[in-house]
Amino acid sequence: MNTDFVLIFKNLGIVGLDLVAIPFIFVTLLTFLNRNTKAFLANGFGMDSELYLGFIGIFFHELSHLLTAILFGHRIDKVRLLKRPHPNQLGADGKPDMALGYVNHTWNQRNWYQVTGNLFIGIAPIFGCAAVLLGLTALLIPSWFQGMLTLISNPFQLNWSGFFSALGGDNHPWLRWTIMILLSLNLSIGGFDLSTADFANSRIGLIGFLTIIVVVTVGLTMFNMASGFLTFITGAIILLALVLGYALLISLFTNLLVRLALQIKDH
Repeated sequence: MNTDFVLIFKNLGIVGLDLVAIPFIFVTLLTFLNRNTKAFLANGFGMDSELYLGFIGIFFHELSHLLTAILFGHRIDKVRLLKRPHPNQLGADGKPDMALGYVNHTWNQRNWYQVTGNLFIGIAPIFGCAAVLLGLTALLIPSWFQGMLTLISNPFQLNWSGFFSALGGDNHPWLRWTIMILLSLNLSIGGFDLSTADFANSRIGLIGFLTIIVVVTVGLTMFNMASGFLTFITGAIILLALVLGYALLISLFTNLLVRLALQIKDH
């Protein structure tokens, strides 16, 4: 019995690290960096600069909210995937209209599925933009994409030699990397940050999500079926961490680039 409890707590620790701690760290860092970049852009070059330099990211940010809200059965009231800000006009909340896009949705507060969905709807842009980056990697830098798949083929014993041996061999690498970085910069500026409303929305569904992962993990462990589940989510989170780690580097580079541009502008 003691062994069963140890295994349950061990598996809960792995699942908690994979599905809660690691995503939370990346979400927090990406949000902080990209909010800071947006603030510098807005203050130094005007609100429209966020739209011009981050329109791809804004579009996929709002699209991620929209698709996830539909998935969880929320009623979609109003959608603008991309719009210009109008700081001199008042929005529906009585405050200046600073939005670059929005998805207004409502849900049945007595529906557990819809309530829990708020967590995923709130954080959807981080994962949606990560999926776009992963797709761009597969399209533009296929050797890196193949290397990542090779790396996570056994997530509990990472295949680093296979990862590095898979790299290289792409045609016109400089052109491909130039396009990749330019698109990544746009995604970074517009997509990889969560608003205060996104975080507030996510907290609504947090208890439901934690309940799910505890029940599923304990159940699978007790029936000796946890191994495949843990392998799958660990591999998925390593792949996600690789993509979001790249996004974090791009976000940091973007932040430094904007700061440098402001210094040149001020002089």
